[in-house]
Amino acid sequence: MQSVITTKFETTEFAGLTTKIINPQESPFTVLDMTIKPGFGAPAHISEEEDKLFVLLEGQVKYLVGDQTGVAGPGSRILVPRGVVHGFTNEGPADARHILVSTPRRHEEFFRDLHRIPEPREQHMDMLPTIAARNGQRIVGPLP
Repeated sequence: MQSVITTKFETTEFAGLTTKIINPQESPFTVLDMTIKPGFGAPAHISEEEDKLFVLLEGQVKYLVGDQTGVAGPGSRILVPRGVVHGFTNEGPADARHILVSTPRRHEEFFRDLHRIPEPREQHMDMLPTIAARNGQRIVGPLP
């Protein structure tokens, strides 16, 4: 694998999440820089094949991992093993931001697929389960 310096990032948007794909080149993991609008997040879901690490940089975010929920602040790290229910919601009054690292690499494709849902996206939410399944994700509940 070659080392490449990148200064431009691909950005996707969907349902209150603005996601920068930090490592667009080949690598064994995905790194995403996610900005989450207040009240938005990811519903409870299971990542069948990926282990994930969230590092909260800004804001107050409620994370669900398994059967536990908690509100985290900047500097918190949340580990989610593959196959475990998880989700998150920005609980604060301003945008929150976290870095998501997942392995093996593939999670950026999920965000690319979400970004390609035609506008207005609210009218096409029926596409979400198929997109999730195609990307090894299974939505199992609402926002935490």
